[in-house]
Amino acid sequence: MKDWEKWDLKISIANFIVPRLESYINEVENNNIVSIPLWIRDIELPFVIAKDREYSDEEIFIINREWEKILKKILFSFKSILEPQNEMNFEEIQKKQEEGLQLFAKYYLNLWD
Repeated sequence: MKDWEKWDLKISIANFIVPRLESYINEVENNNIVSIPLWIRDIELPFVIAKDREYSDEEIFIINREWEKILKKILFSFKSILEPQNEMNFEEIQKKQEEGLQLFAKYYLNLWD
């Protein structure tokens, strides 16, 4: 590890996470993930998520889109550390960063295929 990587650790972490999240989101968008993300919580869906039932292709599509929305919020929080968000004011950016980082903590153990 280089010394500069420790000086502003959030940038080093964001540099590591962003390309991996982008790749994972691409897999979700293209329905190339093996698992159905049944771990999403606090989302209003037109059906109940339960591990002991079968899901239609349409239901799986809906679940994957909700998972994609969550992942994009997480991605924003890390990308905004690396890239200036000039079209938003500081308070908006900070609010979205906090939301994405809270989702990252909530779903960290679910970032798998």
